[in-house]
Amino acid sequence: MYFSGFCFHNEEVLFESFLIKRGIYDICGFSFGAQKAMDLAYQRIRECLRVNRLILLSPAIFQNKSQAYKKLQINAFKKDPKSYVENFLRIAGVDEKIMPYTRLGNLSELEELLEYVWEGSILREVINHGVEIEIYLGGKDKIIDSSYALDFFAPYGRICLIKSANHCLKF
Repeated sequence: MYFSGFCFHNEEVLFESFLIKRGIYDICGFSFGAQKAMDLAYQRIRECLRVNRLILLSPAIFQNKSQAYKKLQINAFKKDPKSYVENFLRIAGVDEKIMPYTRLGNLSELEELLEYVWEGSILREVINHGVEIEIYLGGKDKIIDSSYALDFFAPYGRICLIKSANHCLKF
């Protein structure tokens, strides 16, 4: 099971090198999709269903950002969604190779993305059920604060920080 990022679709092929050993009981997601992957993994363990690995690719984490920052993002999107998305994709590191996997996002997705709270207790419950969590972060990510993400996720899984990579985990 794979979940796409905000303003992305069918981009799973871009992350093949991270997903090479993926099995049928693995759940993964990129950015906004990492939030969805987390929610599904938690739901499945609560229903006593099997999950082997949770793979989080540049997980969107904004709980360290102020409400003013989040409101600024929402208002910028409302004012001009097309320009907002173009800027977002540029900052994320989208190039010509990645562009076919992009789409115009919507306001409700952006709001959900920004307001999502990663709960340490839920992450702990997931790993206590035997789920391995793998987190991949780009050191030059301009969408999320990779050092905050590194510190936050460190107690819960195996982290791979690609120092020279952007949000799309490209150099």
